[in-house]
Amino acid sequence: MRRSAQSSGFNRWSGMRLLAAGAGQVWLEIAIREDQTQHHGFVHGGIVGALADTACSWAAATVAGDVVTSTYTVQFHAPANTALLRARATVIKQGKRNVSAEAQLFAVDEDGAERRVATALALIATVGAAARGGAS
Repeated sequence: MRRSAQSSGFNRWSGMRLLAAGAGQVWLEIAIREDQTQHHGFVHGGIVGALADTACSWAAATVAGDVVTSTYTVQFHAPANTALLRARATVIKQGKRNVSAEAQLFAVDEDGAERRVATALALIATVGAAARGGAS
């Protein structure tokens, strides 16, 4: 999964780091740069959303193999005004063609304390011959 993660140009650009993955769960983080913030200095919502999307899809990949995001929603609870953003995602339910996953996103302060800043729900589609209706 680490090799796959680093093969994505977006993941390399954003600086996403895989901390742990397995059994329907993933932990990721991003060390936030100035070019990933918005006009108030908070982490841009697009970065928060991208981390949520990636965390949910990678959690799904731990149980379903190759996947792509079908849809996701993000609820922002508080501004992420931090140098480190962390996501923990968990598979809620695995079906034949889709996996439901949830991610919690946290601003992490210098002392390591976490403050939840967003929650995401995602529907992740499986990819491959079985998902396309072909032979497995």
